[in-house]
Amino acid sequence: MSAFLRPAVRALGLTIACAGVVGAQGAPKACEVNEGRPTQVGRALLAVQVATNAEGPAATRQLTAAVKGLTENGERMDNQIGRNFVLGKALVLWTLQPNVELVTKRGPLGYVTDPEGTIDLAAAIDTAFKVVETAMPECISETSRWRGQKGWVTAVNTAIEKLNVDEIDAAEQSAQTAILLNPYGPYGYVVLANVMAKRNKSSEAFALYRKSIEVAERDTLYDDIRRQSYIYLGNLAADSAELVEDAAAKRSYAETARVAFEQLMQDKGATALRESARAGLCRVAIVSEDTASLRTTYKEQLDNPVGFTYSELMNSGVCMARAEMVPEATKLFAAAYEKNPQHRDALSNLAVMFLRTDSFAEALPLTERLVVVEPNNPESLQLLVLSYAGLAREARDKRSAGSKAPATKTAAKTATKTKAGTTTKTAPAGPRLSAAAADSLFKIEQTYTAAAVSTNQRRETLAYKVTLSDFTTNDERATVAGSVANQGTAVKPIVMKVDFLDRSGGVVTSKEQALGDIAAGARAQFKITVTPSKEIVAFRYARID
Repeated sequence: MSAFLRPAVRALGLTIACAGVVGAQGAPKACEVNEGRPTQVGRALLAVQVATNAEGPAATRQLTAAVKGLTENGERMDNQIGRNFVLGKALVLWTLQPNVELVTKRGPLGYVTDPEGTIDLAAAIDTAFKVVETAMPECISETSRWRGQKGWVTAVNTAIEKLNVDEIDAAEQSAQTAILLNPYGPYGYVVLANVMAKRNKSSEAFALYRKSIEVAERDTLYDDIRRQSYIYLGNLAADSAELVEDAAAKRSYAETARVAFEQLMQDKGATALRESARAGLCRVAIVSEDTASLRTTYKEQLDNPVGFTYSELMNSGVCMARAEMVPEATKLFAAAYEKNPQHRDALSNLAVMFLRTDSFAEALPLTERLVVVEPNNPESLQLLVLSYAGLAREARDKRSAGSKAPATKTAAKTATKTKAGTTTKTAPAGPRLSAAAADSLFKIEQTYTAAAVSTNQRRETLAYKVTLSDFTTNDERATVAGSVANQGTAVKPIVMKVDFLDRSGGVVTSKEQALGDIAAGARAQFKITVTPSKEIVAFRYARID
C-alpha cells in the first residue's frame, strides 16, 4: 500500500463546474436547487458565500449564523431540499476551519439545541446532502464536489497511513468515515477493500474493489485509482486461486483475476500498470495449468528480446521461471543480463537457470560477481557454493567414467537383446583417461570442493546478514535500502558503504551510512540515497565482517 494514490482537494469555487455522474445518453440534467427561499435559506446561502472567501473569525461568524438560521426550527421550514443543500455546504466549510475536528461540540457551530452535545460532521454532511441527492440525482455532481474536500482527503490519507503500519481497526474506521463523507470518491472503498483482504475476507474485498471501480468510472479524475483497483482485485483473486483446493472455486477466482488483468491490458492509458497486469495473467495461466499459452503471451519478448527494456525482460523471465519453462526463462534472463550485467537480479536469476540445467561453468562467473555485489547475502553465497560443488562433481564424474572405460583406442560398441528379441545398441564408451588427465581432473575436483566447503562455511558463520528491501533509480534519486542483522555475538560499530555502478561496473558515486553498534540478535535499518544519474543502473555494497 505504500504506493497508494492519494486524493487531491477539488476547488470549491461556487461557479466552477465539476465532472460527476452523467447520464448514459444526452447531456446531464442541470442541478437547479432553489436556495433562495424561505428567507432563512437565502440568508444562510449568502453567509456561506461570504465564508467561502473569508478566513478566521470572519468566516466562523458567517458559518455560525448560517447553521443557526438553518437548524433553529429547521425541520418546519418549507423547501427542505434547499435547506439541506445549504446546510451541507456550511458544514463542509466548518471542516475547513483550523482546529475543527470531525467530531466536535454543537454549540460553536451554530446549533441552538443541545449546544454542549457533540456532532459527527461526517454523518451530518452525509445526511444533509442525501436529502438533495435522493430528491434530485442530477445534483450529485455538485454535492460530490463539496463532499470531496479537506475532511474527506484527511480521512483517506489517515486510512492509508494506518493501513501501511498495519493498524487495521484504525484504517477501517477512517475508511468508513471517508466513504460517509464522500461515497462518490473511490479511495475509501479501495482502502476498506485492502482492510478486508488483510482480514482474509475475500468476498467483501472483491465487492469493495468492484465498488471502487464502479465509482471511479464516473469521473476521469479517478482513472489512476480505477486502474489500481483492477490490479488489487486481480492480485487478490489470483492469490485466492493459488490457495484454494476446490477446483470450481479455483476456476472462479482465476476467471475473476483474468478479467481484471485483461481490462488493464486493453486500457491504452494503463501503460504504467501493463507489466503488472501481464505478470498477473502469467499467474492465472499457471494456476489454470495453461502455461502453453504463455508462449503466445510473451511471443514478442521471446522473438525479439532486444526490443524490450530490462524490467520488461526480467518480469517476463520471472513468469517463465515460475511456469517451469526453463529454456524460455533462460533466454529472457540472458537478454536482461545483456542490458544490465551488473544488476543483482539479472545475475541471480540467470545463475539459477544455469544451475537448474547443470550448466555450472556458465553459472560460476555470475555467482562470483553476485557475491561481490551482495557479500553478506547468504542466498548469494549459497548459489556460489552450488556452482563450485557442481564443477567439482563434473570433474569427479569425468574422472570416474574415464577410469572405467575399456583400455582401447576406440571403445567397442555393445549390443544387447531385449525380452522381445530386438537388439539395441548403446553409445560407445569414452576412451580411458591418461594418468595425467585423471590427475588434472582430480586437482580440479579438489580445488572446487575446497572452494565449496570454505564458501559454505562462510555462509554458515556469517556474522552480519544484509537484507535488501529497495533499489530504485528515478529522476529524483537513486536509493538502496534494507537492514543489517547481527547473527553473531560480537558488537562493533557498523558502517554500510554502497557503490552506485554504471553498466560497465564502474563506480558513478559512493556513499556510506553509519549504523552504530548492533546488538547480538538485533538489526538496524539503512537507507542510502544519492543524487540521481542516468548512468546509475546497479550497486554493490562493501563486505561487513
